[in-house]
Amino acid sequence: MSLAQAAHRLHVSADVLEALEDEQFERLGAPIYVKSYLGRYAELLGESAQALQAELAGAAMAAPDLTRIPRAAPASGRASALLAAAGIGVAVVLAAGLSWWGWTHVSRHAVAVVGHSGGAGAPTATAPAAARPRPPATAASSVSAVASVPASAPAAAPAVSSAPTHASEMRISLQFPTASWVSVTDATGRSLFRGLVLPGTLESFAGPGPLHVVLGYADGVALKVNGRSVPLAPYVGRDHAASVAVAADGEISPVPRHASHAGG
Repeated sequence: MSLAQAAHRLHVSADVLEALEDEQFERLGAPIYVKSYLGRYAELLGESAQALQAELAGAAMAAPDLTRIPRAAPASGRASALLAAAGIGVAVVLAAGLSWWGWTHVSRHAVAVVGHSGGAGAPTATAPAAARPRPPATAASSVSAVASVPASAPAAAPAVSSAPTHASEMRISLQFPTASWVSVTDATGRSLFRGLVLPGTLESFAGPGPLHVVLGYADGVALKVNGRSVPLAPYVGRDHAASVAVAADGEISPVPRHASHAGG
C-alpha cells in the first residue's frame, strides 16, 4: 500500500502519515492528535496500536516554539510623523472636495428655482407649483379616478416572490468525543464544512437535504437530525470511518467512499 492510498483510506493528508513515519510529531500539533493518528494508522496496517502508543508516551515530543514567530519591526519616529502628515493632507483634500460639491449643488438648485418662477423677471417668494403640498384626495375624486380607467385595461399581475424556497431544509448536529476529520455537503453540492474538529466539540449544520456526511473517526459520534437522536454506529466501518447520506426524516443510507469528496 502506498502512502497516498493509506492517506485516502484514513481520510487524512499524506503529510500526516509522512510526519508519523519520520517521528516529526511537532508537525501534527497537540499530543492528542498524534495519539489519534498513530492509533488509526496502526490499525490500518495491522499493527498493535497499544504498543506504539506506549512507545509514544515515553518519547519526548518537541513542541513548536511560538516565541520565534517573526514580527514586524516598529515604525521609526520619522516614519510615524510622515504617516500622520499624509493622513492630515488626505483629510484636508477630502473636506475641500465635499465643500466644493455642496456649493456647486446649492448654486445649480437656486438657478433652477429662479428660472422656473419667472424667467427674466424678478423672482417671487411664491414656492414652485411642484413643491406646493397637494390637498388630500377626497372620496369623490378617488371614485372619478377609478371610473376614468378604461374597462379594457388589463389588470396588473400579482407580484410573485422570486426568493427560493427549500422545502427539504434540514438541520443536523454532531457531538465528537475525539478529534476527527469532517466533511458535510448539502444536496446542491455546496460544502457546509470541511476540516478537523477537536474532542468534545458540538457542530451544527443546516441546508437542503439529504446531507452527505463523511467522518474520518466516527466512533462514539452522537448524531441528531432536526433535534432527534439517530444511531450512527451501524454505519461505522472497520477503519472507524463513516460516509453516509442523512435525510430530513432521520433515514441514513451509506455512501460509497469513492463518491465522497477526495482530499480528506
